Amino acid sequence: MKKLIVPMLVIVAAATSAFSTDASAKRSSGLVPGFIPHNAQGTDCEQKNDCSNVNNGIVCRVGQVSTGAQLKIMDGNDECVLTGYKP
Repeated sequence: MKKLIVPMLVIVAAATSAFSTDASAKRSSGLVPGFIPHNAQGTDCEQKNDCSNVNNGIVCRVGQVSTGAQLKIMDGNDECVLTGYKP
């Protein structure tokens, strides 16, 4: 009986860890508005598409096509200067 309890505890711990990791990934991958900056300071921006704030290596662009203008997301000062990523 004792030989069965330890492997079962390991399985339960692994499953619990997997679910909590998945939940935190979903929580941090929210969509945010993507903007076209009209100046270098990011103070004049036009909202276009939704982007992600999670770096997946693919830059967010207008229409989500490679030829579209690169979109930025707002920082804490309401300036569109942060790189947005494709959702």
